[in-house]
Amino acid sequence: MPVRLILVDDHQLLRDGLRLRLRFEPDFEVVGDAGALVEAYRLIETTRPDVVVLDLNLPGESGLEAIARIRHTWPGTRVLVITGTTDPGAAREVARAGAEGFVRKEDAIEELPRAIRAVMAGKTYLSPEAAAAVAQALREDPPAGPKDAVAHGLSARELEVLRGIGEGITYKEIATRLSLSVKSIETYRARLTRKLGCTSKVELAHHAARLGLVKR
Repeated sequence: MPVRLILVDDHQLLRDGLRLRLRFEPDFEVVGDAGALVEAYRLIETTRPDVVVLDLNLPGESGLEAIARIRHTWPGTRVLVITGTTDPGAAREVARAGAEGFVRKEDAIEELPRAIRAVMAGKTYLSPEAAAAVAQALREDPPAGPKDAVAHGLSARELEVLRGIGEGITYKEIATRLSLSVKSIETYRARLTRKLGCTSKVELAHHAARLGLVKR
């Protein structure tokens, strides 16, 4: 089955350009597009897409609120943000809201297919510029260490799962590394999100870096 997509941006020309680009990918199907969030929510409810490609700056409700609403209301739908900014603060907020990743608008035509495939594989996708912004945001935080892990009540196994998430590998790869089932990894991930107060894999990766589990 092709990956079902909805494009949400208030610029018709951008939506048309992305739709045209994705027609060349046989494993993708654009099932709708919208220029406003009210229309986008109706489309998500009726079509239940695999991925929503979402502009971060839309009139009315903020893009961050939209990400959180989509992830809460339709948990099976992934959100991939397209944005014109690489501000470190914005990168962090997008992660906290629950997006699976984001690309710059000026790079979307080239990068979007790659980003969608990464997201569908359970990975987090950041364009090179976005990754640099996140790295900058991480550098602005004071370093953490083992005491922080203890303070959060993380077990040795949870730390290993968090390390894998921080490295950007899939749940299946983490499961193979730790000789566990994918279901067990998902259970550990749920515990980590609860203990650390995270809402996305990107934010878990942020914590992994702060705890020194992965190199920045």
